[in-house]
Amino acid sequence: MKTGTAQDTAPALTADRTVHRSLVHKRAVEQVLTTAVAESGGRLLGTAQLPRLHRHYNDTCAPYHDLLLVGEAARQTVEAIVHELLHVPLDRRFVLGDLGIAFTALDAVRTGPAPADLRVELDIDRLRRRRDGSVRSLRGAATCRIGGRDAARFTGTLLFVEEESYDDLRAGSSGPRAPAGEAPPRCEPSAVGRTDPRNVVIGGLRTEGPAGSDSAEVTETVADIVADPHDPVFYDHPLDHLPGMLLMEAARQTALAAWSRARAVPAGALLATACRARFLAFAEQSAPVRCRARPAGSTGAGPVAVTVEQRGEAVAELEITVEAVPEGARPGRAAAAPTPTAPPGGAR
Repeated sequence: MKTGTAQDTAPALTADRTVHRSLVHKRAVEQVLTTAVAESGGRLLGTAQLPRLHRHYNDTCAPYHDLLLVGEAARQTVEAIVHELLHVPLDRRFVLGDLGIAFTALDAVRTGPAPADLRVELDIDRLRRRRDGSVRSLRGAATCRIGGRDAARFTGTLLFVEEESYDDLRAGSSGPRAPAGEAPPRCEPSAVGRTDPRNVVIGGLRTEGPAGSDSAEVTETVADIVADPHDPVFYDHPLDHLPGMLLMEAARQTALAAWSRARAVPAGALLATACRARFLAFAEQSAPVRCRARPAGSTGAGPVAVTVEQRGEAVAELEITVEAVPEGARPGRAAAAPTPTAPPGGAR
C-alpha cells in the first residue's frame, strides 16, 4: 500500500551525480540521465535530470523539453529501478513489447533557465517471475513530475531475457546483422522540425498511396530510416538490430513531416505531445526500414498513425499526437530560428 506523497521522499533522491552507467545499459557516461533510485513505503522512485544542451534532444524550435527526451529519461530510470530494486541481473537483455510517453501538462515541461529534475514513480500493473523467483517480465506505468507538478506519463512492457535465451530468440533472424550498405541521404532538418542535419534520422520523404488502395485521395507520407551505427545517441553500444528509441524517433519525425505537408504548417511550429509504440518484431540492420504515416483529423491537433515496416512486414505500430506550438511560445521565425536551448548548428 502506498503512503505519503511524492514530495515526502524528495530528500532521499538527489541529482548530485548519475547512477552507474551499467544500470541504464549505457557505455558513455554522457548519455546517462538517471541520478538516483530508491524504494520508500513500498513505492518505486527515481530521479533524472533533463539536459539543456543535448545535441539531439535539445535541437528543437519549441521552448519545451523534447517528448522523447522525457521518455528516454523515464526509460533509463525504470531500467535502474528494475536492476537496483527488483534485482534483475545486469546481464539480462531487455526486450520491449510496447512503450508510451505522453505529456500531461504542457506548461510543466516548458524549458527554463535552470536544469529540470524529473521525478519518476513506477507503478507495476503486472509482474511475472520465474520458478527461481527472478523477475521475468513486467508491465507498468510511471508518473513523471517536474517541480512537483505532473508532467508526463510513461508506460511500457518489458521482458528480461538471459543471454543464452536471447541468442536463441535471435537465431531465426533473417540475413546478416551488420548494417546493409550506405544509409539513405537524410532529409532537410526543417522538414522534421530540426536545425542540425546530424539529428535527422529519416530520408527520402515522399507521398505514396497505401497498398491495395484505389483512391487517389488516400495517401501516406513515407520515409526511409537512416540507421547510423556511429550515432552516439541511438548506438551508444553495438546492437544487432535497430533500437526501439530510434524507431520512435523516426516515426515522430515522419509524423511531423506528414502533418506539416497535410496542413501546410512548418514542421518547426509543430510539437509531438504523445507517442505510443507497439513492437511486433526486431527491425534488422540487414535490409531497409521505412515509416508510413497517416494523419487523422482536420483541426490543429490530432493523431498520426505510423507503421514501421521491413521487407513488406510491419515491425512496429505507433500513434503520434501532433499539436501546434502555442502561439505565444513560438519563436519569431517558427521553422528556422532555434530557441536558446538549441544553439545554431546543434548543441555541442
